Amino acid sequence: MLQKNLITLGLVLMAAQASAQVPLAPDALFEKVSPSIWAVRTQDSSGRALAQGSAVVVAPGRVVTSCRVLARANAVSVSRENVTYGATLEYPDPDRDLCQLRVANLNATPVAVAPADTLRAGARVYAIGSPYGLETAISDGMLSGIRRNERMDIEALLLTTPIESGSSGGGLFDAQGRLIGITVVLVKEGQSQNMAVPASWIADLPARAQAVMAVNVERSKAQPKLAAPSGDRLFEYVLMDRLTGNAQRVVYRLDRVDGDDRIYNQGTRVERAGGEVITAGTPIGGEFDLVMPPGGWVQKAPQVGSTWPLRYEASATSLPIRMELTARVAEQSTLQIANRELSVVRVQFKGYTHRVGPAGLLGSGVYEANAWYAPELGRVVRFGVKTRGGSAGTAFYVDETLDLVSIRAE
Repeated sequence: MLQKNLITLGLVLMAAQASAQVPLAPDALFEKVSPSIWAVRTQDSSGRALAQGSAVVVAPGRVVTSCRVLARANAVSVSRENVTYGATLEYPDPDRDLCQLRVANLNATPVAVAPADTLRAGARVYAIGSPYGLETAISDGMLSGIRRNERMDIEALLLTTPIESGSSGGGLFDAQGRLIGITVVLVKEGQSQNMAVPASWIADLPARAQAVMAVNVERSKAQPKLAAPSGDRLFEYVLMDRLTGNAQRVVYRLDRVDGDDRIYNQGTRVERAGGEVITAGTPIGGEFDLVMPPGGWVQKAPQVGSTWPLRYEASATSLPIRMELTARVAEQSTLQIANRELSVVRVQFKGYTHRVGPAGLLGSGVYEANAWYAPELGRVVRFGVKTRGGSAGTAFYVDETLDLVSIRAE
């Protein structure tokens, strides 16, 4: 009898194992795991939207996302189907671009994680996330490669699966619906590269996060506090409305330096040394500030001829403005700016803008802008834009220039 029971148990286990290996149809897989995929949204200290991404439920009240989604965030929330919860950072691991959030009252089912030794290049995989902050979506493709280090540990999963903007931090699943990675969208030299970090890293998060936080504490003790800025401190521009001929003075005044951050206009604007805009503040520069891409129009000197796509929603206004642009580095030249001869690169932006007017109606139009970036100053020194679109109550027409006219120590 005992032998018969053992045989029966063995057959049950074999059947269960075989069942676990049966691939799911894409619709069944999506139905199984999509309730565990949530959208992530972040805001700055003023409540303005910063970024959006996706997250995967990995434990009760816990989600994992890409750390880059959380950059510079003052507040974080996760949402799905009109349900939103506040979230707090629990375990950061920026070196691996993996962060875990604690979400009170979240009772979504955690996903199952596939053993790392089951990953095979050429296998069918499915990416599930919340592209552009919309409802959960699925795309399929192939695990095209597994990148390993010299110790043969997995470092990255390479994909043919398309990953849309807003899906960074989403889940990559095998054909059985098991989590094998957290998706990341990288832009390198203007080209999107789809990849995922291995899900096996999630188990390492608590220990690695403690090490990261310990290092940060030591750095904060050793790092000198606010440094007094020297050299160029005041950048005065003229904003010209070419439709009316009206011109106004726009000033970005450097108040202090805090590590890599340059604090302008009494803390309302924060930039990095190369020109990356962390917080833009009130859009005093007109269209230049109003629809600025995340990080700024130009963050460092790009190579002539390079191109890259920009798909984002501008957050400097309460009325949504959605931008769909292609940036192209047109040329390198010199400009006479404020009695200085500066080397500049001109970046051309072309595409479309979609704007919701006060009546709540959407208007769309063609968009074209040029930004002249000076590497020596680490900032855009000239900006020109022209766009028109919509009709009746949604009509808009913008024709502006913003020119740097003075650079002073005070």
